[in-house]
Amino acid sequence: MDNNKILNEFVENYYGTLASGVYSKPVDITPNNTALIIIDAQKCITKEYFVNAYRSMGIDVDPLMPALNQLELNTNKVLLNIRKILNKCREKGIRPIHIRIQSYLPGAEDTGRLHSSAGMFYPPHTAATEFCDEVKPIDGEIELQKTCSGIHVGTPVDRILRNLNIKNVIVTGFYTDQCVSTSVRDLADLGYAVDMIDDAMTAMSLDRHEKALQGIKKIYANAEKTDELLGRMELI
Repeated sequence: MDNNKILNEFVENYYGTLASGVYSKPVDITPNNTALIIIDAQKCITKEYFVNAYRSMGIDVDPLMPALNQLELNTNKVLLNIRKILNKCREKGIRPIHIRIQSYLPGAEDTGRLHSSAGMFYPPHTAATEFCDEVKPIDGEIELQKTCSGIHVGTPVDRILRNLNIKNVIVTGFYTDQCVSTSVRDLADLGYAVDMIDDAMTAMSLDRHEKALQGIKKIYANAEKTDELLGRMELI
């Protein structure tokens, strides 16, 4: 028998045992102790943004359309689920916190090294930094911006959560393998109970999404589906 397969089975059992002591039941959700965090639900994740970006570089987008159409389909499914969760949180009095990637300077000179090295610049007041229409903040909701991956390095969200006496967080957004996973790990290490809604987040591909989930589910965060969360919230 393949020893790597044996090791994989051992590791799955090992982490399963560890996880049973961390999230033995769903994260408690109440208006007094819970916040919803929506990460980078902004227009730079949309098909339109990619099409315009490639065209501006003189790249023929026609061969890319099958991939970009699938990206759009996956993204829209997630945005629909985030919208359902956001509306329910507003209804139940759970505070949303909207986070996006955006520089402070018009020329984006303050962009972090990682993003700037990758050519990822998001100046303020540009199409890329606008929140997606489906999940736009409304007046009175917190909006934070960052120039890096993690919400804790990039924003004062930890201080805000503590000032609000938040213990538990619902996490949604983009991308699972980048900003979301970084933020979930930091939230867990800082002592928050994290409820990760795994069909209200995605990566650029479902393969990268699933691989990212494997490293954070149950240890760093409880994981559930949008409908499961909404069903529990009906009881609040």
